[in-house]
Amino acid sequence: MRERVMLVTAVLCSVALSSCTNTSEDAVKPLMGLDWFTEYDTVKQSMEGYTLLEERESEGAVTQLMQDYENVELFDYNCDLTLCFTDSGLIGLNYHDVQRNQSYKDWYSTLEATYGLPTEEGSGMASWYDDPAGKDTAIYLFNLEEGVQVSIYATADSPDKSYDKDMPVPTPEIRTPVVPVTEESSVQTTFAAASDESDEPIVTTTARVYREGDIDVIGTDAVGNYIVAVTDPIGEIVTDRAGETVTTIIPATTVAADKNGKPLSTAKTTSKGETTSQTTTTATAAAEESTEPVTEPPIDHTQTFLLNGLQFYGSPTSQRSKMSAYTQLYEYRTEEPGQPWELIMEYENVPYEGKNCDAVLCFTSLGLVGVNYFDSNADDYNYWVRTLTDIYGSPDEMQYDYTAWSSSPVGSGTMIYVFALEDGVQISFFADDTGSELA
Repeated sequence: MRERVMLVTAVLCSVALSSCTNTSEDAVKPLMGLDWFTEYDTVKQSMEGYTLLEERESEGAVTQLMQDYENVELFDYNCDLTLCFTDSGLIGLNYHDVQRNQSYKDWYSTLEATYGLPTEEGSGMASWYDDPAGKDTAIYLFNLEEGVQVSIYATADSPDKSYDKDMPVPTPEIRTPVVPVTEESSVQTTFAAASDESDEPIVTTTARVYREGDIDVIGTDAVGNYIVAVTDPIGEIVTDRAGETVTTIIPATTVAADKNGKPLSTAKTTSKGETTSQTTTTATAAAEESTEPVTEPPIDHTQTFLLNGLQFYGSPTSQRSKMSAYTQLYEYRTEEPGQPWELIMEYENVPYEGKNCDAVLCFTSLGLVGVNYFDSNADDYNYWVRTLTDIYGSPDEMQYDYTAWSSSPVGSGTMIYVFALEDGVQISFFADDTGSELA
């Protein structure tokens, strides 16, 4: 039975502290001889030999203070380095390969050679949780828009481990969105040899071959943004650049060729002895006609999460009737001391933005204040971040395991979250529930 995810504690998973491990010299070299939980000023003094670019603060589930340095080596490659601190001291090192000295796959191989296979792996990210750089450590690899990031973090928030178990453990700062990494899409061109017994041209096809969800970088725009081609669920090609989406069908191109693969025209003699020239027509011409700009206005998806006219602050009775087309699994009330009581309605097989999800409606004394969708495929986190970015614009906060739109994206006081959970992805739309009756 699912319950509504709390905004702070559900973002990060609890971490079990493991026993001491034997760690090689190469494995701890990225720590630069720094000790976990060392005070901010002490670390800054020990880093005087490096160029300090900036000191700043990053607000997330846990506020972190940052020291940004340049020209720091990681496994013999020049990177930028961000040292991360909480009130307990040094808790993380983020290496940024913004020059792209190595590709994501090359960095993956570099880390694999030292730390073995990752504990978890997704499209554009990987994690090593088994104390890779010493006791109570984890390593993360991210493929970001700005480059590749390698993060080494303590998995506790204090040396004596006497912290409040309800407090989230700090996690890496992600400065730009994660970019999925897939196998390169291919262009397949096949020419069949012409038959010796026939002068008819051999018709062959050249086509881009994509699988659903594939991504292929096809260039950059005038200001340097990457332009990529991805396939949507119905097989069309979506050209996606920063902040805008244009749908373009890339068709197969059909040509006629001789036995050497050279495109040709054919000449035929009519029954009257006249000779006519027949030039091969390709599907490209038809495609040019089919890709004329669509004049119909784009569909507004900003309110599609409100199925069948659901309304924030609507009563349980009125909103329940709007969900009658779906199978209801549970309906129950939760009460926790000091928290607003909640009425929960759970449904299965509910469609949202091309996926089949479970849905949970959350009510307080104010009415409907939460609409949640659960996608059981944990690999769909990047899909949902990309989909909601297309609909609502750039998020206000983005970490490797959650993304937030907190500036009233669907009405005053509303928020949207995408959470990467162990058993799937949660997409949550919350209305302001200030003033709800307490349990």
